[in-house]
Amino acid sequence: MKGVTIWLTGLSGAGKSTISENLKKIVDEVYGNEVPNFIFDGDVIRKGLNKDLGFSKEDRAENIRRIAEVSKLFNLSGQISIVCFISPYSSERDFAKEIHGQSGLPFVEVHVATSLEVCENRDVKGLYKKARAGEIKNFTGISDPYEEPKNPELKIDTNGKTVDECSIIILDYLFSKGYLKDQRYKGYMTKTSFSNDVLEIEEEEFNWLQCIQQGWVPNGVKCFMNEEQLLECLYFKTSGSDLQSLPVIFPINTKTNTDLQAIVGKNVKLSYKGKVVAEIENLSTYDFSKEEVSAKLFGTVSNNHPKINKYLGKTHCVTGTNFTFTEKLEFNDGLDNYRLSPNEIKDLIKEKNADCVYAFQLRNPLHNGHCMLLNDTRKQLIEKGYKNPILLLHPCGGWTKDDDVPLKAWVEQHHAIMNNGTLDPKTTILAVWPAPMFYAGPLEVLFHFSSRVLSNVNYMIVGRDPAGVKHPDNGSKDLFNPTHGAKILDIASKKGLLKDTTVIPFKVCVYNREIKGMEYFNPANKDKYESISGSKMREFAKTGQNLPEGFMDPKGWEVLVAYYNSLKN
Repeated sequence: MKGVTIWLTGLSGAGKSTISENLKKIVDEVYGNEVPNFIFDGDVIRKGLNKDLGFSKEDRAENIRRIAEVSKLFNLSGQISIVCFISPYSSERDFAKEIHGQSGLPFVEVHVATSLEVCENRDVKGLYKKARAGEIKNFTGISDPYEEPKNPELKIDTNGKTVDECSIIILDYLFSKGYLKDQRYKGYMTKTSFSNDVLEIEEEEFNWLQCIQQGWVPNGVKCFMNEEQLLECLYFKTSGSDLQSLPVIFPINTKTNTDLQAIVGKNVKLSYKGKVVAEIENLSTYDFSKEEVSAKLFGTVSNNHPKINKYLGKTHCVTGTNFTFTEKLEFNDGLDNYRLSPNEIKDLIKEKNADCVYAFQLRNPLHNGHCMLLNDTRKQLIEKGYKNPILLLHPCGGWTKDDDVPLKAWVEQHHAIMNNGTLDPKTTILAVWPAPMFYAGPLEVLFHFSSRVLSNVNYMIVGRDPAGVKHPDNGSKDLFNPTHGAKILDIASKKGLLKDTTVIPFKVCVYNREIKGMEYFNPANKDKYESISGSKMREFAKTGQNLPEGFMDPKGWEVLVAYYNSLKN
């Protein structure tokens, strides 16, 4: 972490301390120890380090000199130094900037440019009133001048802005200059989701609405989980007598929770992207224990985890007794005809005269190794005595982290492979499963499996690293043991928790340079193998390089290249 000094200057009552405290709160909650920071507040410093100084021009200059030197040291150690001092004289602020510059340290001057009139009207501490009465001498803005910065990096008038909006302005600047590596703080904004008697939901909540409407969760989950249901899910992995290892919840921030208190017990409309999509009956809220939920689901509370990051700033959960839907929920993205309910999939199974269904779920493009496994599985099932096994190719269609290939590209790639005959469209059902991703490893595998059971799947292929993710604080290792997903399912099967559905372990397929094709891993051939990870494949697509011959169906590869070309354009 590279240090930086943020120097907030402005009149008393301008909002410097409020912005500084909120800025620190956001950085601490979003980045934790990853971005260390410290506030140097004028009022606090004058009670300790600078308690020997008064308010004469000379003492004010020494006050700034000391804090400039101390903030420079914190900056040098790799911390964000947040300085909120009136610092009324431009020469003193220029000195602070100069000594940072001499050491090659970044310095961001922020003029909190709230007008004297607004500051005096606020007068939280009653200081302006005393200054006007002559009780306080040398008071900046009244009996002592304030020299406004001529060229500050940022100028913020707090009048009409929330403290979050002011903080985001500063954070956006820090990101633009490379002092913050990402914009995770964007999810922290505490504006309300409730207005005009309508509660706005995001993509994950809409995904859950689809799961409930279509029947991809147990019958006991009729609404966003209440606290008792959440605890049952977290600690018993059940909903009634059914498996349910992931929580169906709707976390909200404090502002939204406060606004909802006036309508607790009433029915409230839910809106997604400006359109009313459902009504929640008998709405109520309860406290959201972010750390407890995160620890139970992910084994970590790091905000760098993609799902935990979505919980930032969330303090309560919305629940109710039931949902009322007026129509079938749709995204209107050209893919709704793939978002099939369990009953719709059962109807297609009947139409294809299938006597067995095996499912495969993925969140990445299909390569020839996948297709070899899927085709071989069908042969093995026929050898078991089945006449017409049907593949349910069932990619995850809900929310995913930003760097995953988007659903539309997946579906088009899968479709191209089927049309090209690498997978037989006559014996394949391509459908989209609407649940959001959690990146919860074995617990997510358990949910993926138990949900597919609802569509009468007989077999399900489980990969080596299902629902996995790299460790959020150490990208060189996995957060979950890659083998535990399959092992958890094996345990669940032995306990009879998976009903009549059987687990088929995923066989590892690798690219053999000599045969220019995929084969199941054979230790004897390890020197002939070439590792082509998902990251490497994406890099090839981005740069227009061709994959090794035989790695992926060429029509499927064309779809991916076209997708990445569209990003360039």
